[in-house]
Amino acid sequence: MKLLLITSAILNVFMALSMAVFYFSRKTFPGFSYWMAGVVGTALTYGSLAFRGVIPFEISVFLANMFWPLTGLFYLDGMRRFLGVAKLPLWIYVIPLLVAIHAISTFYYFDSGAWRTLVISAAFSIFHGLTAWISLREYFRIKSVFLLILGLETALATAVAIIRALFNLTIANFEFMISLNSELFFFIIFIVLELVICFSFIMLNAEWFERDLLATQSALESNIQKLEKALAEVKTLRGLLPICSNCKKIRDDGNNWIQMEVYVRDRTNANFSHGICPDCLRKLYPDFADGILDSGGTGNETREK
Repeated sequence: MKLLLITSAILNVFMALSMAVFYFSRKTFPGFSYWMAGVVGTALTYGSLAFRGVIPFEISVFLANMFWPLTGLFYLDGMRRFLGVAKLPLWIYVIPLLVAIHAISTFYYFDSGAWRTLVISAAFSIFHGLTAWISLREYFRIKSVFLLILGLETALATAVAIIRALFNLTIANFEFMISLNSELFFFIIFIVLELVICFSFIMLNAEWFERDLLATQSALESNIQKLEKALAEVKTLRGLLPICSNCKKIRDDGNNWIQMEVYVRDRTNANFSHGICPDCLRKLYPDFADGILDSGGTGNETREK
């Protein structure tokens, strides 16, 4: 049993280091660091159990009963942050400490390993159960495969923790690491689940990154299309423009005839002001043309709005 716990602690340290490498070398989303902290908490839980006897029993009980529910709390808070749900209030993080204080107090005044297991499993199950509920709820909205996997894994871990706690209550004078057959079975399940959950956290972040990349690529392609369309319109002004020989309207790509000033204004930064040239002034207003031209004006000019 001790060898299994040491092996599990080492495996979780390795997973925490893998997540740290991923964290510093890849883009990660809010909550990933909390998952990483949860994996570290799992390693510390198994380590404090494995070295029980090397370190004082009371300290081992205190640390194990604090780190295990803290792991579930980190997973829950990390998932909420990852999914954009409201963060957990800081006072929630007092709960694992209270569980540890309760465990050490029962050790002195009501020494029952089965009762300690029930309390710590209840705290762990609440946090893991909420993580499973949020993951499965968001899966139906987001349709993420790894979100579904995480929801099922944490739900299974919750169920195993509850079953273990209730089963241990049926064992007379139960003490951890003494009832080896049952504890060995449950801890093997926990170890496998924890490792798969750690891997799923990494894959979920990678899936999120791929979605973010595809969304960015789609937005970039849309912008490129808009720029190409604008460039094509600018090139049209430099090429041959179908223009009416009489009214001077221009035909656009939609086969609509548009007033020349409007066509040019909508496709360039140019604008127009209106006046009357000398030839038209003499033609339209022959009686006033000479006087206006001699005064240096060409009529009132108005800017197109």
